[in-house]
Amino acid sequence: MRYFVFIDETGEANINNLDPRYNIFALCGVVFREDHYNRFDTELKDLKRKLFGNEDVILHSYTMRKNKGAFKVFQDKKVLNEFYNGIEKIFTQHTYKVISCIVNKEEYKKKYPLHNFAYEDALKFLCERSISSIGENNKKQTLHFCLEKRGNRKDRDLKKLYTKIVRYGTDYKSTDDFKVCHPNLFFRAKNQNINGLQLADLCAYPIARKVLSPERSQPTYDLFENKIYRSRYGEKRGYGLKFFP
Repeated sequence: MRYFVFIDETGEANINNLDPRYNIFALCGVVFREDHYNRFDTELKDLKRKLFGNEDVILHSYTMRKNKGAFKVFQDKKVLNEFYNGIEKIFTQHTYKVISCIVNKEEYKKKYPLHNFAYEDALKFLCERSISSIGENNKKQTLHFCLEKRGNRKDRDLKKLYTKIVRYGTDYKSTDDFKVCHPNLFFRAKNQNINGLQLADLCAYPIARKVLSPERSQPTYDLFENKIYRSRYGEKRGYGLKFFP
């Protein structure tokens, strides 16, 4: 049985581009066992066909919030409510885990003034915690990491980083621990319509908003809050929610 980790981000990873209104970068991964993913994928395709007439629509947090493109249909409150009901069922009834690394860009820049690798650091943390999330009993399985393409140079650099991590381990996970990981890092274009990547996108923004404004209601975050990876004692911080630095 294989495991998949679909990864997407919210915010700008460049530490030098500071924004006082949204001064964090969050990398989010959703972890599925293969059979669980297949059921999720089928149900989300069914929902797309029901609401949009086909399964080619790509769910994207920003365009959905703005009712752009295919999501203009959300101006019809009936359609919007149907979508909310369907996506709520998908968020809550399927089996997966959410892991996110949240980088405070201002603190990062202060601590590492000559270091500008927020995405790379966050990816390392996600790899470590994804291994932990599948449990010791699944170390004979294979963990596949899938990211959206970011450009040839960036993708090439991430592949080199991932290869180094798997080959030499990290401060918290040994080379032996990383044997569960597939040796290749997988990239897919947005137009390939990978539903796992779309779920990661839909989780990333609510996590960031919850971190920025913890006192405010975040209904989408509440749908998957119990999917966030936890320690055996129920702790999210440091496990499914890694804050850095």
